[in-house]
Amino acid sequence: MKILFVSAVLPYPLHSGGQIRIYNLLKRLSKKHEIHLFAFIRSEKEKSYVSELSFCKKVTTVLRGRVWQPKYLWKTLTGTYPLLWNSYHSSEMLSVLSSEVAGGNYDLIHIEPGYVWPAIPTEHRIPIVIAEHNIEHRVYSAYMAQFSLLPLKPFLRMDVAKMTRWEQRIWKEAAHIVTVSESDRSAIGQANVSVVPNGVDTASFAFRPKKTMGKPLTFLYVGNFRWMENRDAAEHIIRDIWPVIRVKYPDATLRIVGDHAPGGQYYVGRVDDIHKEFEGADILLAPIRIGGGTKYKILEAMASGLPVITSRLGIEGMDTHSVLIAQTPEEAIQSIRTLENNTKRMQLVSRARQIIEKEYSWDLIAQKLNVVWNSQ
Repeated sequence: MKILFVSAVLPYPLHSGGQIRIYNLLKRLSKKHEIHLFAFIRSEKEKSYVSELSFCKKVTTVLRGRVWQPKYLWKTLTGTYPLLWNSYHSSEMLSVLSSEVAGGNYDLIHIEPGYVWPAIPTEHRIPIVIAEHNIEHRVYSAYMAQFSLLPLKPFLRMDVAKMTRWEQRIWKEAAHIVTVSESDRSAIGQANVSVVPNGVDTASFAFRPKKTMGKPLTFLYVGNFRWMENRDAAEHIIRDIWPVIRVKYPDATLRIVGDHAPGGQYYVGRVDDIHKEFEGADILLAPIRIGGGTKYKILEAMASGLPVITSRLGIEGMDTHSVLIAQTPEEAIQSIRTLENNTKRMQLVSRARQIIEKEYSWDLIAQKLNVVWNSQ
């Protein structure tokens, strides 16, 4: 099949979950399909990475602006699209894609995620597959509930309402929808929805569990802090969980790793080799409170043999016996005590690795998306 693939990001370098997902899927599916990638970039220097995507037949990039710009805020106040969608309302991308659709003889259009819709031409009969990484209006609703700047709440409330309407509208127009979790599939509530979860490169993330816990313990959180879900989880650790851990484990160390870190105590920022972080840590803390889908940090830790303490939301839709679930700081302490038992910890991480190999390798996941494409 000849696929027109529109992405909100250039899927290289592999700094965010979206980049990891799209890169691994395209790398595998390009062996079976002719893929033409059209991706938004944030800066001209990203064009230097296009050569890393040579498995695509063609790669085209279009620059987009930052979300919180006056022009996008004004468009959101006066128009129909929500704020995030307005930042992808690109006349340049729309023009490029319109030309492609008119003369490209494409079999399928795949857009990922749905909020790039404003740049997609619709005057054609090519089936469209929409892949959603989250149900965005639910993510923004949860964020709004915790948002402390009262003057902005009316704007956020309006933005969420617009996002809800547009998500529901495009889902009805799509030939098929892909989600990354069963809970997201259920939330959409249509028959034409398939789950294609996130995955792990099982060769890259080798299983290297520690035989004994470190003294002192090292705790790790990993995320791209451009996204509110990761900012919220990190702040929750620092404010609510870490003080309780320090009472019981006064010598323990906390490392918060990832792009766009805000700075301050505990924040390490971007690292060159995330594998070393997993190997050096004793426990991954992932108290996720916002968002959906399957979390890369949890999958990669499970693959690496690093035990995970997470929330119910963090492991939603996955095997709950391969991690420890803690909803409160006190439950986190109980989970740490459990992991101090070497036998129980090894049983936990061994089960986690088995689950990864059975259900979350990229080869298996790419085949699921291949089935979706071939059925259109």
